[in-house]
Amino acid sequence: MEVARNTLSGVSIPDLLGRYAAILYELRARGVVRTRNAPLGDYAEYLAARVYSGVLAANSVKSYDLLSADGRRVQVKARTVGSDTHPGAVFSAFRSFDFDVAVLVTFDSSTYALQWARGRGRRRRSGRPVLLTRQRPSGQDHRRCQTRRRCHDSI
Repeated sequence: MEVARNTLSGVSIPDLLGRYAAILYELRARGVVRTRNAPLGDYAEYLAARVYSGVLAANSVKSYDLLSADGRRVQVKARTVGSDTHPGAVFSAFRSFDFDVAVLVTFDSSTYALQWARGRGRRRRSGRPVLLTRQRPSGQDHRRCQTRRRCHDSI
């Protein structure tokens, strides 16, 4: 990945943004992302939909991101984490609790490689962020899920 960063150092800002737009277009065409926003959230939802054999909810649905094959409403929260990430870093707050399972996902900030993913039943703490340092080993750890293998949580 360091080689790719070095080869971009001489590229103009408009060209970089054009490449970024083209990458987003291609990711959208492949069904990995659904919007032209930063792809992290869409990518996490895409991965969760594969793990839960689910169907992504419309972008206008505010309480959950996908419906699992067994009918559960799944809310996905994602963020990047790097060596410089502050220990008190948080996921965004849950603003609504009309979901059955929350899936928290972390990605490496420089490669977007999946670092950690866990699905859990909800707790009602409206508007409170989830601290990265408060993640506990409960629920189903989805890091071990292979692309085609179906993973089921124990909630």
